[in-house]
Amino acid sequence: MVGMDSGTPPVLFVVGTAGAGKSSLVTSFQRWSRFLETDAIAVNLDPGAERVHYDAEFDVRDLISLTEVMGEYDLGPNGAQILAADLLAAQAGDVAAQLHALSGEVMIVDTPGQVELFAFREASNHLIEVIGREQSAIIYLFDPMLSRSPSGFVSQMLLSSIVEFRLGLPTKNFLSKADLLEPDELAQILEWSERLEILEMALYDEAGGQRTEFAINQLRMMQEFAQAPGLTPLSSELEEGLADILTFAQALFGGMSDARDGFAADNDDEKN
Repeated sequence: MVGMDSGTPPVLFVVGTAGAGKSSLVTSFQRWSRFLETDAIAVNLDPGAERVHYDAEFDVRDLISLTEVMGEYDLGPNGAQILAADLLAAQAGDVAAQLHALSGEVMIVDTPGQVELFAFREASNHLIEVIGREQSAIIYLFDPMLSRSPSGFVSQMLLSSIVEFRLGLPTKNFLSKADLLEPDELAQILEWSERLEILEMALYDEAGGQRTEFAINQLRMMQEFAQAPGLTPLSSELEEGLADILTFAQALFGGMSDARDGFAADNDDEKN
């Protein structure tokens, strides 16, 4: 079983820009894990979610209602989201106790739709500390449409790096909704993630100038310090790339080999 000796499972925070597919991934991962008879705990930390399609074993909306925060404090949606994050941090100890009481092999956490609400509020760092930094990691989702242009792709690389720096957690980048891309688009994006010199040429062709020089210097530095280089295609719709999430968790925390072996065997059966 994956997890620390304390019995608390690894915690995978799913992070990305609005519309990147965070909730869809949690839904797909939970369904896929049940098929493998792997116990994945789904958690919702987005108080502004209108609805989720997974079975949340902890749902922040049971503690904090965004609508009630807006009414009580006379705030708009953005201000209410910020205050809700701080209110959640004030209850971080109770939240951690509830999460630690859940039993499973891995915990996958749906974070707020706006990446800045999770990455740039000190409340998130506090929450990570009380949950357990040593057993936490980030699954960062690249938006497929934004990734089609070199500048859009680089922007997401930089944002992922900033999130990793801000939260101080191991981070793995995934290309979300890869099934929406044409095969040549997907191949090009993956090549950009693996071959920096190809991405540099694409940037010069697109823009050039001082901005490109800045981006390339940042990319070279990021490549040198990357913990988990490259970009892994992911499709919640087709359930592709989910095994790579388990592989990432295993590399950090150990275990889960039985689940991955079962998945590989199922794939072989389908091919035959």
